[in-house]
Amino acid sequence: MISKCLKKIGVFLFAAVAFTAAHAQQGVTPINPPQPVENDGKVEVLEFFAYGCIHCANLEPALEAWAKKQPPDVKLKRIPSPAAIMGIDSTVLYYSLEALGQIDRLHPKLFEAIHLEKVTIGNPAILNKWLEKNGVDPKKYEEAQKSFSVVTKAKRATKMVEDYRITATPTMVVNGRFLLEQGTAGAQVLFANVDQQIAQARATLKTAAVPAATVPTAAKSDAKKAVATSVK
Repeated sequence: MISKCLKKIGVFLFAAVAFTAAHAQQGVTPINPPQPVENDGKVEVLEFFAYGCIHCANLEPALEAWAKKQPPDVKLKRIPSPAAIMGIDSTVLYYSLEALGQIDRLHPKLFEAIHLEKVTIGNPAILNKWLEKNGVDPKKYEEAQKSFSVVTKAKRATKMVEDYRITATPTMVVNGRFLLEQGTAGAQVLFANVDQQIAQARATLKTAAVPAATVPTAAKSDAKKAVATSVK
């Protein structure tokens, strides 16, 4: 009986691996031309999302769990889309809460409020009540909305959506070179593809970081002798 169960488990695991391998690289699109990223030795991963997007809401817990497992050389940035899904301006909402130091705490709660609790966040009056209920002063939020920093970041996010040619959310981008969509394959395949592109980007960064040529000790010694002789 045990051997039969083990065989069934083995077949299941083989099928799961085969499924992932068969779907690997589906939904991976090279970005042409590649977009610039910070030259800080880290691999940049972007997630383009919208608060009104149910697929973004469903992906969020898996994305958060994936992000916590990443090494220090991988940085995740969330880029809110200007698409007003369910009447919600995700760019202003995200960057205003970020300016108030509340985004980490309220980012997942917003998805829950919109898609589980059915709170009409797109309605300014209802949003203000929700903010107040969650410890954010609506007046300070309004001030943050109009701040130069938030307006600038919102405009930049809109431009990035255009530059990367984002047509759906959620969409992920690795190091400005590959665009990845979840599609019908699911989060498991999406993150498998993201991990693969991160590995390739990391290898490219290591290859590019060629150390300065070192002068052999004997050569240094000869050079010193030559200088000493010339001085005499």
